[in-house]
Amino acid sequence: MAGRHVFSQYFKLFPSLVSMLSCWAVTSLSTRGRVPLEPGFFDLIIIDEASQCDIASSIPLLFRAKSAVIIGDPKQLRHISAIQPRRDQELLHKHGLADGFANWAYSENSVFDLASPLADQDDIIMLRDHHRSHGDIIEFSNQHFYEGRLRVATKYDRLRRPAPDEPSVRWVPVHGFVTRPGSGALNEIEAQAVIKEIERLGIQQGYQGTVGVVTLSGRRQIEFVIW
Repeated sequence: MAGRHVFSQYFKLFPSLVSMLSCWAVTSLSTRGRVPLEPGFFDLIIIDEASQCDIASSIPLLFRAKSAVIIGDPKQLRHISAIQPRRDQELLHKHGLADGFANWAYSENSVFDLASPLADQDDIIMLRDHHRSHGDIIEFSNQHFYEGRLRVATKYDRLRRPAPDEPSVRWVPVHGFVTRPGSGALNEIEAQAVIKEIERLGIQQGYQGTVGVVTLSGRRQIEFVIW
C-alpha cells in the first residue's frame, strides 16, 4: 500500500517535474511505471539505436510523443526476436494484416525499418563522420557495407595505440573448444589467450590506455578472464 501511495504522489507531481526537467532519458522497457501513458505527453521523443529496437516496444513510446526522431543504423546488429518469421506471418494473416502491413512484421523489422519508408527524403540525415577508430579498422566496413560514404574523422593524435609500429588490427588464431560447466559456455583456451594478450600489453609494453574485452560466449567466459 505504501508503494502505491508513493507512485500516486509521483504521478501527481510528474507534470511539474517535466516542466522543470525538460529532457528525460530512459530505456524503452523502463518507461512503464515511470512515465504516464498519456498521448502527446512529450513534445519530442528520440529513439536511439532504433535499428536494434523492436516495433512493439516502441509503440508505447511513440504514443507519448507529438513528434519523433528515429536514429539507427540498419547495417548494425538487429533486435533478437523470439518469434520465428513463419509464426509472425501466421499471426499477420490471422488478424488480417498480411496485406499492406508487411513492414510491421515483428520478427523481421525494427522500428527503424518501419520508419524509414514513412519519412520524406529531405528528413533523412546520414551521419557520415566516423570518430571511433583508426581508418584501418573502419575502412573494411566502409567499403563493403557503406559504399565508401563514411568519412574518417578520428583524431589519431588522441588514440592510445599500444605501440606506434604495431598494426591497427592483429589476428591471433587460437584452437580452443567450448565446454558448458553448468550454465553458460566457456572456451578456456581462448580465455587464456586473451589474458596473455592483456599481460603482453601491460607488462611488456607498459600500455597506459584502457582495454575492452568482448566475448560472445556469455558470462562464464567473462568471469574467467576477469577473475
